[in-house]
Amino acid sequence: MEIDYSSCKRYGASYRALPKNYVQPKCSGRTALCKEVLNDTWVSFPSWSEDSTFVSSRKTQYEEYIYRCEDERFELDVVVETNLATIRVLEAVQKKMQRMSAEERQRFRLDDTLGGSSAVIQQRAIRRIYGDKSADIIEGLKKNPVVAVPLVLRRLKAKEEEWREAQKSFNKIWREQNEKYYLKSLDHQGITFKPNDVKYLRSKSLLNEIEAIYEERREQIEEGVADVPSGPHMTFVYQDRSILDDAANLIIHHVKRQTGINKEDKQKIKQLIRQFIPDLFCLPRGELSDDDMDKDDDIETEDGESSAVHS
Repeated sequence: MEIDYSSCKRYGASYRALPKNYVQPKCSGRTALCKEVLNDTWVSFPSWSEDSTFVSSRKTQYEEYIYRCEDERFELDVVVETNLATIRVLEAVQKKMQRMSAEERQRFRLDDTLGGSSAVIQQRAIRRIYGDKSADIIEGLKKNPVVAVPLVLRRLKAKEEEWREAQKSFNKIWREQNEKYYLKSLDHQGITFKPNDVKYLRSKSLLNEIEAIYEERREQIEEGVADVPSGPHMTFVYQDRSILDDAANLIIHHVKRQTGINKEDKQKIKQLIRQFIPDLFCLPRGELSDDDMDKDDDIETEDGESSAVHS
């Protein structure tokens, strides 16, 4: 019976109700509790990409570092645990053979599972170690386990020690990378905010915004609007003055890290930010460091000496 789920009753974006005339498959193993709690009505229905309004964000480079560390750690864990599981299986086979008589050992053979419950895990571990020779090794384990099992087991244990040591060194590297990039990876919006901030804070963008406000006011005056705002075209009110101090500290911190700016120019930039700009806006001056104060004293001394000479 073909069911048109698009016409069925909906529950959210992902679920549809089965039609009432739908015949449920028989299940003889259900208890009373199963009949009470299990769902026989709602089925999961995929929401296609063209129907979804969700826009996935692109991972930042720091998120990529974190994901890469997790992928590498997972891959190594799979390799180590697969090898360890194979060791346990072959050890069990070896103990089983030790309890056999000589005739039983001669007749003893292994199937594709090599003594385990999976035909994949043991063979995958052997292929990882022996490469192109793995087919011969697997065939030897099946036909002559008495000879092959101890040899393969010795090789697997040697690889176990080697990979465990490598895992310790990799754990140190991964820990350092996680500590380095974790906090930066939390800023998932920075990758979009940064170019937008650069675009909106350019002088051209600000001038365009001011010109748009000016034109809007002029049109209102020509239309005879009574309450046309006057004064500055753009006004920014900072209720918390500490924001200005934080901005000044960030600028000065950036200037200090620039190797292309000499020491004297750095001092002038600090004085401009700490003294001139606060004076321009009638705000209290910022505090200068000891080096800045020494520079100010030198400037005042030079000014005093020059005044004395001229007088």
